[in-house]
Amino acid sequence: MKYAKIDGGPCQKTKLMSRMIGNSFRLTQELDRRMKHAFSLSLAQYEVLLAIDCAEGGQITMSNLSRKLNVSNANMTGMTSRLQTSGLLEKKSLPTDRRIYSVALTDEGKSRLSDAVEKHNIWIKELMSFAEGEEVELMNSFLEKMENQAGFVFEE
Repeated sequence: MKYAKIDGGPCQKTKLMSRMIGNSFRLTQELDRRMKHAFSLSLAQYEVLLAIDCAEGGQITMSNLSRKLNVSNANMTGMTSRLQTSGLLEKKSLPTDRRIYSVALTDEGKSRLSDAVEKHNIWIKELMSFAEGEEVELMNSFLEKMENQAGFVFEE
């Protein structure tokens, strides 16, 4: 791949950004492939189940779930409908406003998520086995600076 040249040489920051994006994409694709094979879940569906499980009281409104995962309400509606059809979550209208739905995991959803979280952690350790102690701390520090850069802040 060719990188923009500044002062006659490749811009190291452009090269770094390109490599970070490429490696992130490849890791995400591999985790998605493994999750589909082992649990019949896409990585995105896994993240939805995880976000619901981590929500206060184990349930969250659809709009808050969309906001938390940075996806449109329409996309979240489709995703949660498929998970509901699979028996992994249930939707309930709020008693105070029947137009607003919250979602919660079913017992099957909790069980599948528990197994998936355990395996996901193993896969992360395997895929990141090349990075040790100080390298991990340095990268986390670097990414934290990136996240905290003005106008580029992420919420957990």
